[in-house]
Formats: sequence, C-alpha cells, structure tokens
Amino acid sequence: MGILDLLIGKKDAGGAKGRRPVAAASTQFAPSQSTQAANSPHQVRKDVLKMVMRELLMRNGIPNAWLSADLLRTTNSKREQGIHVRFLMRHFEPRLMQYGPALEQEFTQRLLLLDPLAADWLMGFSWQFTLDDTSKCPPLPNAQSWTAPQPEPAAQPAAAAPEDHSGDVIAGPVFIPRPADEVRSDLERLLALRDEDMKRHGKAGDHFAPTRPAKL
Repeated sequence: MGILDLLIGKKDAGGAKGRRPVAAASTQFAPSQSTQAANSPHQVRKDVLKMVMRELLMRNGIPNAWLSADLLRTTNSKREQGIHVRFLMRHFEPRLMQYGPALEQEFTQRLLLLDPLAADWLMGFSWQFTLDDTSKCPPLPNAQSWTAPQPEPAAQPAAAAPEDHSGDVIAGPVFIPRPADEVRSDLERLLALRDEDMKRHGKAGDHFAPTRPAKL
C-alpha cells in the first residue's frame, strides 16, 4: 500500500468515525407513534378522526367489520405535518366502492363540523383491500367487456301527470242549491195535487184529513 493510499485510507477511516450513519429514506406515510402524549395535537386529531369514522358507519348502516381506517402521519409539499386516512375494505361489498367518493365526501363534511381547520391537516384518502376469509370476489370478466357498451337500464313507466279539470265541463247531475221560498212553493203545489187526487177517489174524507204543509 502506498503512502497516498495509506493517507486516503486513514482519512476515510477517520471520517467514517466522525460521521453518523445515514438513515434510509423514509416512506411517504409513517405509522403514528404509540408513545404520543394524550393531549398532543396529533393524538387529538387521531381521536377526532376515529369519532368521525364511527359516526359515518353508524349513520349509514355499514357494519364495523366491513370497513375500518388506518391513520397515517404524513407531510405535504410544504413540510407541514398532517394525517392521511387509508380506508381498509375488510369485507367484499361492491357498493362500498360504488359509493366510495360519497363516503369520502361525507367523512370530510363531518370532520369539518368538529374541526373547521381540518382542511389544513387532512392530507387525503386511499383505499386498501384487506378482505376476510368469508369474502367471495368475482373473477375478472372477459377482456372485451371493459369497452363493450353496457345495456341500458329498463325504463320505468312515467307517472301519469294529474289531469287539469279546471276548464272541463262537469258531466252528470249537479246539485244546485235553491232558495227556501221556491222549495216551499213546490212542496205546497205537490201536496195540493195529492189532496185533490185523494178527494177525487173518495179516500180523503174517509181516512185522511187534508194535508197541510209544514212551516220551514
């Protein structure tokens, strides 16, 4: 070994002793530390997120065993710390993915009701399949089915609009109230005709007295 190599070797050895080992590049998400103080801002945010998750599942009737969430510490491009919510789909239910955007939207709305500043530290959502043993997932369909036109849903019969009878002529008998004097006059005339008919047949004097109209 030459002197130059010896000097370089000693220099590198001394430098290696003085330098600290470089840590491996950290991932984007890091699990939350269990030793966090109970009243630290990060722990308080986690507790709020857990509360929102429980309320979201309860109000929408989703079983707790179907969906859960991991709360991951992360930073944005400005080096600001926050939490990323990763939903864990533990039971295969296609509607969970169908309504995934709606679930994220409602989750955010409920979170902002509890903490209006949550928009500054909520870093986003992601989904992961961690299915249980009872889940039965369908196999992949035919390759051509992805771009094939989907059958349109059967059209539902439109409900008949209520008919407008405001300008129609009402068919059938119509009762129109008559004045009391007119009704009394007609009644007296009918009773008079009846009395005359009974007198003509000789029955009025034997069994009945002349009929008198009652006062209205």
